[in-house]
Amino acid sequence: MEDSALLTYYSRDDVATALVDFARNREVTGRFADGGYGRRPGTLMYPGDVVEMVKQGMKSFHCSVELWDNPMTLDQPKVSRKGWDFLIDLDCDTLDHGREAADILLEALKAHGVTSIFTKFSGRSGFHIFLPWQAFHDSLRSSFPEVPRAIGAYLEDFVADEMSKEVKDGVKIDSIAIAPRHLIRMPYSLNEKAGLVSIPVKDPWFDLETARPEQVKVVPFELRARPGEAMELAEIATSFLAKKQATRRTEAPRMEVKGRIEPQFFPPCIQLILKGMKDGKKRSEFILRNFLSSAGWDWASIEQLLLEWNLKNPEPLRPAYIESHIKWSRAQRENLPPPNCDRKEYYPELGICQPDDLCRTVSNPITYALKKHRRYMFARKEEERRQSSRSKKPSPAPESSADDEGSTGKTPNQG
Repeated sequence: MEDSALLTYYSRDDVATALVDFARNREVTGRFADGGYGRRPGTLMYPGDVVEMVKQGMKSFHCSVELWDNPMTLDQPKVSRKGWDFLIDLDCDTLDHGREAADILLEALKAHGVTSIFTKFSGRSGFHIFLPWQAFHDSLRSSFPEVPRAIGAYLEDFVADEMSKEVKDGVKIDSIAIAPRHLIRMPYSLNEKAGLVSIPVKDPWFDLETARPEQVKVVPFELRARPGEAMELAEIATSFLAKKQATRRTEAPRMEVKGRIEPQFFPPCIQLILKGMKDGKKRSEFILRNFLSSAGWDWASIEQLLLEWNLKNPEPLRPAYIESHIKWSRAQRENLPPPNCDRKEYYPELGICQPDDLCRTVSNPITYALKKHRRYMFARKEEERRQSSRSKKPSPAPESSADDEGSTGKTPNQG
């Protein structure tokens, strides 16, 4: 694109304002025609800054997915991170492959109960899919890039069977994008190679003509979410990755299950969930699914129980939600245990933490069930041993009587 056309585009008030608005609390820099970046750390404060940077040779604008109290202090120690947005950076060989992959990933996120999803075209052949920081908890503020990487790995595995071989070969989730201080192309920045604009899109199958600079219509791209709505996804993903790396964050019970553990041995929290949940149904389903699979239940029985449990909820989950999670869990080589008891976003916040004496000796619901079941089996075997011992004990000899003695025809003094 000619420099004059470039300047004309970035001089638009709506474009420059959109760039500044998205830059809030983010590290920002520009990119030159040779691919090099401008000074870092940097930021955008005013629309006039955009025009000035273009005049200095910048062709495109890039920002961080991390959010900072003051991005200009990033070269100093102990910088305070406000949070981070989760990003799926789809690196695609063709636009059609990118469209298909984005479509599948969007459906996968929705299947996990996430609705605050923001998508933009990269300006060439890929897409950027955002989950805003508000969709997570403050407890994960320092968990960057570990949690985003786990979510990316989990989603890639979750959708693997949904993508054709052709699409899988031509698309990858760029793990480099999920890294400290990595930059992504900003909404409404030009892609200097393709000459198209990185525009927000509601549908991956958008009209490509709307990404041409002269056709771009600026709409707000504010990343907002329901607080904590992606926490279940984060929990599933971190557990998945821990299993994959053979380093389990949750307690690993040392007792093996022979057969399945029946409901009479379930801990109080699981018993309460099974009565039906008014709130926290998705987190509850996650707890139940992992608990039951760790307790030796087969997947057909788990699915049946979950669907029956769902009917007890005042506002049931969609059956397809449960079925899709069962399908994924069933495909895993190992079962994931439920979250540990100290995870406050689960048991205490759901109002199901009502510990008894045994609860206070364990750190995971499945350990409770295993211990209770083991105690029962030990007591039963001990009782069987006692009964067996009593049955084998010889009966005492009968006492003699006068009738017995008289039957010999002799008196007691006779020899």
